[in-house]
Order: sequence, then C-alpha cells, then structure tokens
Amino acid sequence: MASVNPLEVTSAHGLQGLEALITEVDKLVSLPDIYYRLEDAIMDPASTTDRIAELLRSDPDLCARMLRIANSAFYSFPTTIETIERAVSTIGLRQIRELVLITSVVKAFEGIPPGTVNMAIFWEHSVAVGIMSRELGVHARIPNADGFYIPGLLHDIGRLVMYLKLPRLMHDLLQQRQASGQPMYLLERSALEYSHAEIGGRLLEYWKLPQSIWEPVVTHHEPRKGGEYSLAASAIHIADAWVNTNRVGSSGCGFELAIHPEALERIEIELEEIEQIGSRAAQQIQAVVRQFMSH
Repeated sequence: MASVNPLEVTSAHGLQGLEALITEVDKLVSLPDIYYRLEDAIMDPASTTDRIAELLRSDPDLCARMLRIANSAFYSFPTTIETIERAVSTIGLRQIRELVLITSVVKAFEGIPPGTVNMAIFWEHSVAVGIMSRELGVHARIPNADGFYIPGLLHDIGRLVMYLKLPRLMHDLLQQRQASGQPMYLLERSALEYSHAEIGGRLLEYWKLPQSIWEPVVTHHEPRKGGEYSLAASAIHIADAWVNTNRVGSSGCGFELAIHPEALERIEIELEEIEQIGSRAAQQIQAVVRQFMSH
C-alpha cells in the first residue's frame, strides 16, 4: 500500500466529499486485475475450467488464501479441496468468484498502518456478521440466502476507509461515542452528512461489484431503505446487532445496536429465535475466523 495522506474533514464533507474520498482511497486499496479478468472469463460462454484454473494459478498467494478459506467450516465441502483445478471443477463458479473477492479484499486492506485498527478483531466481527446474516436468511427460508454472506462480511468496509483517510475524525468520533453512547453511524453522519455504510457501498460500487452486494452495505443500518435488497439489508442489520451484543470482534462500534422492528418483520423472524440461530452459528464462526486470519 502506498503512503497514506489523511484527508481533512472539510475535504470529505457532503456528497462531493464522499466522491473525493472514494477516489483517494482507490489509489491505496483496489481489487487486483485478476479479479476483473476472472469476471470476464466467467462471463465468457467459451471459457473452460482449465482456462479459469490457469488464470487463478497466475497469482499463487491468492490461490493459497482462497484454498484455505474454501476448506473452512463455512463451506463444509465433503472432501478437502487441495488444488485450484479441483476447486474450479467441484465448488462452482459462483463460489470461486466469491472466494477470490474475499481474499482480494482482505489482502487489499492488509497495509493499513499498525495501531490504526486491530485488523484481526475487525475481520472477526465481519466474518461473524457475514455468517450470521446467511444463517438468518436460511432459517427464514429466504431464496438465495447464501448471497447474504458477502455483503454481511463487507458491511463495515467503509470504516476501514475512514481509519485510513480520516484517522483524526475517527479518533474524535470514538471519543464522542464513548461519552454519549450514540451509535457511530449517526455521529459519522453528523460530521460528514454520510456514514461508513455509504462509504463502503460507494467503494464497492466503484469497484464494479453487483448491486446485490453494495446496496445492502449502504442500507444495513436502515434496512427499510434497501428496496429490492431489503431482505439482505435486514438480515445484516439483525446480524450486526447480535454480533455487537455478543462482543464477537469489533469494527469500532463498541456498543450494542438496537434492532429495528421492521427488520424482524421483513424477514419474519421473532426476537427469541435470534439467540437460537446465533448459538448454531457460533461454532462455525470460530472455525471460519481461524482459517480466515491464518497466514
């Protein structure tokens, strides 16, 4: 990662400031070229599994990380995935794309200066929200609930952008949160006119990820605004609250978050059911976090 030059809050204020912030951070952290080449190959009807495997093999570090996550408890494949060829032929292109995205994003933010944020507990929180979001969707029998994992995992990526480019503001906001007990996203919005949710969603959109990923990230604190992706936003909202309450990692929020009743209504889950779902997810979360953060 190139050297980080923090932005002044005045330069990041308002919608124009948000665009300036995204442009600046994209110079520091971006998805690798291999991700976009993989997307092109997957979308090409003439592509073969051999071509996709060859493309992936061009980045050995990515392959190693991808295989490690593929063999975690989250995916629970019946046999160990030992080679890229086997991964491509057995686990499916959607999950290959998902694995490459996860590993690429984690690697992109590895260069955050030490002491800025504890990346281990940040990703522990993120993985937990991703898994819990999926489990809530599966429990509620929502179609394609597996797709809730990625936006759940990336829901707080905007906060990493803030730690990178607005460190003084983050320091002040964390102190304000400690003193007032107000949710961080409201303090962020008061200071900037937008929050980490809008930052994260806009960055993911800038990276050309699908709306099914970036829209729930934008609206996870206000799932009623999620439009056709409000089910995913509601699941992520509930998962985030559960993970914060149970102190599984941290992205800097620190306080318990209230669950909006409309989020429960939207996915048709009772408050009492959340703990049961969380208990089932907890063991899986710990196993995945160990694989996710190992090097």
